[in-house]
Amino acid sequence: MIDVDALTVRFKTAAGTVDAVRNASFHVARGEVFGLVGESGSGKSTILRALSGLSPIAQGTVRVEQQGEYERKRNVQMVFQDPYGSLHPRFTVDQTLREPLRINGIGQHEERIVNALREVGLNASFRFRYPHQLSGGQRQRVAIARALIVEPRVLLLDEPTSALDVSVQAEILNLLKRLHRERDLTMILVSHNLAVVGFLCSRVAIMRNGEIVEELDIGQIRAQQVDNEYSRSLLLATGGYQRKAVEALGIDTEG
Repeated sequence: MIDVDALTVRFKTAAGTVDAVRNASFHVARGEVFGLVGESGSGKSTILRALSGLSPIAQGTVRVEQQGEYERKRNVQMVFQDPYGSLHPRFTVDQTLREPLRINGIGQHEERIVNALREVGLNASFRFRYPHQLSGGQRQRVAIARALIVEPRVLLLDEPTSALDVSVQAEILNLLKRLHRERDLTMILVSHNLAVVGFLCSRVAIMRNGEIVEELDIGQIRAQQVDNEYSRSLLLATGGYQRKAVEALGIDTEG
């Protein structure tokens, strides 16, 4: 579904140019959940922004099922880290969900908005509330509904739970897992939390200083079977993949 080949993303700064991502390559199969892990500034979110068309590509290519630019804009949707910052403060939930339908020329607004809210666990009474009238978890549910209402094939998740309380994190993670299963979505998850990555992802790429240093399946992460020294230090720094970390989040591992 997704092919990233020798991707370099370059930004201009006062001191010159900086390569935020250098020569990154990976492939994601249809229906797979792929993780990008690394410390802050490693380039994880920049890759997502390049895939969604929000960051310029200096070199290399990104392909999503060989789709054109218009199809990619609809079929690749992103959920951001901060659910309050990603929602327009003066838009009601109804306006927030109606806008992508209007932009993409999709009809049946009323039915789609109600169904989108129901799918993320919110009833129709939320339609005319503003972001400041919602909790953090409710705002993130609205953000997920906004991404899904245009029926994308790919969902990009940029630290979707890190700004939420631990109990709410579990609710959102279980929601994402259910949506992945029901919609057969292809997902890329950016996170620094290996318990979150281990719950959702089947494979993980570990990033450092804009480069992918190692790609592993989740079984290797759980067993801490890594070859790269940085990957080993990252596992040690985060306490490794620990089942008790998953349990601390209250995640439904049977779901």
